[in-house]
Amino acid sequence: MPNKTICVPDDVVPIIDSLGVPFSTWVTDQLRRHSAQTTMTFAQQLLADAALAAGGQPTAEGALAAAERMERSAPW
Repeated sequence: MPNKTICVPDDVVPIIDSLGVPFSTWVTDQLRRHSAQTTMTFAQQLLADAALAAGGQPTAEGALAAAERMERSAPW
């Protein structure tokens, strides 16, 4: 896979530098940890979120499910 370049705000650079490992390694580790913790595949999460978006106003259950998925998706 080819390397990808991202742009980050200047105030984020010190945070990345303080990680103590290359940023790409840190991101890979976070994605692997998330993958091990989640019960839904990324594709399933996308489909669930798309269904909520298509339905207009979310129900309380749908909003809670989306919030839980978001929390699992960004544990850092």
